[in-house]
Formats: sequence, C-alpha cells, structure tokens
Amino acid sequence: MYVSSPRTYAAILNANYNYIKMIYVILSFIALLLAIAFCVSFIMYIQDRRRQRSVQDTARRHTLEIPSYELSSWIDDKVAKDKLYRKPDMSASELAEELGISERRLRHTIYTAYNKTFSDYLDDRRIQAACRLLREQPDMTLEAISIETGFTSQNAFHTAFINTMGQTPGQYRIMITQQKK
Repeated sequence: MYVSSPRTYAAILNANYNYIKMIYVILSFIALLLAIAFCVSFIMYIQDRRRQRSVQDTARRHTLEIPSYELSSWIDDKVAKDKLYRKPDMSASELAEELGISERRLRHTIYTAYNKTFSDYLDDRRIQAACRLLREQPDMTLEAISIETGFTSQNAFHTAFINTMGQTPGQYRIMITQQKK
C-alpha cells in the first residue's frame, strides 16, 4: 500500500487501531457471554445433582422403613412388571439401584424371603416366564424361549429348568400338551 503523506499514514493507522479495538471489544463481550453461560449451566447441573440425590435419599429412607416381607413383594412386582429377568446381564447392584436400595439389602431380602441367592431368584423368575411361554406358545422353539427369558445360553436354560422343575423343558412341553387334550 502506498502512503502519500505522513498524515494519511497516521489516519490509516488510527482507522486500523479503531477497527482492532472494536474487534477486541466484541470478542471480549462474546467471551463474557460464554463465561456467564458456563456458570449458569454449572449451577443448574449442581442443582439437578442435589435434587437427584435428595430423591434417592428419600427413597432409601423409605425403603429402610419397609419390612422385608413387603420389600420382597415390591421386588417381585418390579422384576415382573419391567420384565427385568429378560436382561441376561441383570445384576443385583443394577436392580438395587433401580429400586433405590442397597445391594446388601436386596440380597438380604431375597435370601430371607425365598431362601435363595439373587441369581437363583432371577433364574426362578426366568423359569416361570419360560413355563408361561411353553404353555401359551407351544410352537416357539426352546432356543427362542431361552433367549426371550434372559438366559445366556440354551445349556444354562436347560440346567436351570431341570433344577427348578425337575424335568427338561421338552418333557414339560409334552406334559402340558397332554394336559390340554
């Protein structure tokens, strides 16, 4: 750029300086807005966490007041209603979290009410569902039933069925078919 006189040069520098100053002010304002947005978001996050903890603490306090026999029916209702037995990887800690109780309390309640471990309790619920499917859908394959009821393999389904019902799923299906006739 050709500058004809020092005065023109000074005017150009002054214009550039004002332009840079204006950009600096705009960028500072944007940074301030971003900082405010971040602070508001952080405060809302903290409040939401406190609210969640409050709800969980209230639920835990209420479950501590519930006797074990009522808690066991509550567990049964939750497992049946939400069909939680269908999840092959369902764990005691996951169910306890959904119920808002400690895993220890869940395991203790199941053992006290049913004299079973958590996995045995879950297998029983799965076998009950399998028996219902064998009655209601006689054309469904045993493999499909084992998957539908949450067993990780057909072998695990077969073993659990024999342990619970005293017969194989195939024998149970034949017995049900004969009873219908």
